[in-house]
Parts: sequence; structure tokens; C-alpha cells
Amino acid sequence: MHVVLVTAAAVRRDHVRTEDGQVDAALPALGRLAGDSTVFSRAYTSSPDHESTLRAILTSTHPTEDSGKDPTLVDALADAGWEAGLFHGRPDETRSSWGFETPDESSDETVSGRLRASAHRRIADNTVLGGPLASADRLIGSSFGTRVAAPPSHPAADVTERALSWLDETSGPRFLWVHYDTARAPHVPREGTASDGIDVRTATKLGYATANAPDALTEEERATLETLYRGELEHLDRHVGRLFDGIQSRLNVADTVTAFAGTSGCPLGEHGRWYDTSGDFYEESVRVPLFVHGPGFDAEQVEFAASSVDVLPTLAAAAGVERAAQRGGSDLRSFAGRRVTERQVFAAAGTAPAAAMVCNGRWKLSRRLDSGRETLFDHSDDAAERRDRSGENLPVHRALSHALDYFVENRRRRSASTRSPMETKTRS
Repeated sequence: MHVVLVTAAAVRRDHVRTEDGQVDAALPALGRLAGDSTVFSRAYTSSPDHESTLRAILTSTHPTEDSGKDPTLVDALADAGWEAGLFHGRPDETRSSWGFETPDESSDETVSGRLRASAHRRIADNTVLGGPLASADRLIGSSFGTRVAAPPSHPAADVTERALSWLDETSGPRFLWVHYDTARAPHVPREGTASDGIDVRTATKLGYATANAPDALTEEERATLETLYRGELEHLDRHVGRLFDGIQSRLNVADTVTAFAGTSGCPLGEHGRWYDTSGDFYEESVRVPLFVHGPGFDAEQVEFAASSVDVLPTLAAAAGVERAAQRGGSDLRSFAGRRVTERQVFAAAGTAPAAAMVCNGRWKLSRRLDSGRETLFDHSDDAAERRDRSGENLPVHRALSHALDYFVENRRRRSASTRSPMETKTRS
């Protein structure tokens, strides 16, 4: 048995699947996978922050600021004698501690990238050099369409090749996790995609305009920005297809469970936001594609709500791997054949969240934890989430509010239980 997990940041469900429920024809690799998979049409990330979602997948629980030592999927597989390879496009010390492979060198060739490489560190915005560099980047980018600063990253092709090379070098039962962040902003024109033909400088200027003057964007400019995003999804699909082709030539597909999951969405001007999902529980930020293919997964679409924290229990159960403790999430196969209409899933913004959400598919309630302000949406007639129903359906509002109370309090208790007595006293 083998398990392959492919995750991707900034992948919106409504830009992958069309209104009739099919995967967009411009995304053939994802279409092939979805066509033979169990498709969870109401899948939500456990956080609007994709990094927190990655950790949630690893641990099958909503991370807290003190949960860095939670048992992970890698731990469970290693204990069961599996080889595990985790590959990510952006090197980072935190992700390395989670088990992701860290490339030796960054492929970032921008001025800031070379500066980072020479200093062997990232230049943060709040450092002596980072602040002026960021200001210069914004000025030059918005005026001349040239980007000075960019985070160090590795092209999707490099991530794919590293993953396939690892398969060539290993044997026995294997768990392969490949994460792509090519669809994250800033978006650039991609050859042979919907964005081919858009001028690079125009794309850069518009990217800066989303932060500096979003209200001044014309309809044509907004359409260009959406086309750039479409191009990034098509670019992602190419590399996912290359990965899947390589996997099929190396592993017995009939004995492999393959999953694809988004780790965040990507706002494109809805609700006044572009690209930034932090603290945002709107559909465009947290609703993502989730497909699982392999033994035990029928080709069907299911409508109950699913979460990122369900990914680990589902894959571990499918692989016959026992985890040391059930910390959260569910094996989604356990709902097969059952009429599940109001399963609740939760999300929190970060490890020390300022906001939280509960959703049962139809109804979604979000809350600002500092003020207690709540917003309720009914997806049955308001898919775009334009109308707050919190004052209209009190029974639903109260039920979801009580569920959210329990979720928030449970996180607080779990965070407190992981601290030493001295830490607890210091923080109180």
C-alpha cells in the first residue's frame, strides 16, 4: 500500500469545479483524478491561513500556539515502518521541523532573493534592511511593473522532480506528500495558459494595485487579474499531471490511495479583499477542493461538510495505519452510505486565533473572538455570502453559536493543558 497526498495553496473550489459539478476542462489532471475519486464538494480548510492548515493536516487537529509537539502523520507512518517523503516549494525552518524536505538553495533570482541567499536568511519586513527594501519594492513595482522583493521559492517543476526522484530512491510502503504554492499571489503570466499574452509589467502593476488602490480597479483590470489566477491554476495542473504520470509509472496505482486537497482559497476582490485570507472565513478563502482516489473510495460526489483535519484520519485508516491517539478529525469513509446532512466543521484563524467559524454545509457562523460579533450565512440562497442572517433564524443561530462556544473553549483547554505549571503561571 502507498499513500500520495498532493496539497496546494490558493486553490478555490469554485475555480476548479464548474457550476455543473465537473472539474474545469482547462484542468485535465485534476479532472482525471476527480472523475475516479470520492469528491467532497463541501470541504473547508481548518484555517484561512494555509500554514496552519498544513499543520492541521499533519496532526489531524486544529493547532494551538502550544501544539508544536502534537503527533503527526509522519510519526504514525514511521512507527508503522513506512518511508515518508514531504516536499514543499518554499524552504522554511518551521516546515522542516514538521518533516518537509528543505532544498539546499533557493531558485529565487530577484535582487532580494540574492541578498537573502548571501545572508543565508530571509530579509523580514521589520528588519533594518527589510523595511526599506519592501518600500522600494512597492514603489518600483506599482510604478514600473518590476518586482524587487519576493520570498525565496522553488518552481513547481523542481518540487515535482524532487518528489519523483525520492520515489526512485526508496522502496516498500511509501507516503509521499507534495505541496505546491504556485497559485499564490503574486500571479504572473504563464505560457500556454489563459494568461499567456498578458504583459508581465501589466500583471505586476495590477498586483500592486490590489493592495494600494483596489477600489480604483476597472472591470477590465479585475478581469485581467482573474485571468492571471486562472493561468496559475492551469500551470499548477500541468505539474500535478506530471507528478501523477510519474507516480503511475513507479507505483501500483491499484494499491495506492491518492488525495488532492486545497490548503487555502484566494479572494479575487469579493468582500473587498484580494489574495489575503487571514482572519477571513468567506467561501472564497476557506472552501477548497478535496478528492480521494483509491481502494475503498467510490467515484461519487458527497455533500456533507469535510475539513482539513479529516485528511489524516482518512488516509491513515485507508492505509491500515493506527495512530497513537485520536486527537480530532474523522475517517470520512465512515460516513459512506449514511445520510449526513448537517455535519459540523470548524476553523480558526491561526494558532492564537482572533476569529473562529462553524459550518454545516448550508449554514455558516463566524465570530470575532475579541468583540463576540457573529455573522450567519445561509448557503441555500446566498452562496456569495452577502446577507447576514444572524437576526433572522434564531434557532439555527443559537445552535451553531453553542457549537462554536464548545470549539473555542476546547482549544483553550487543550492549549492550557500543554503548558507547564510555570508557563501557565507566567501567562496568567
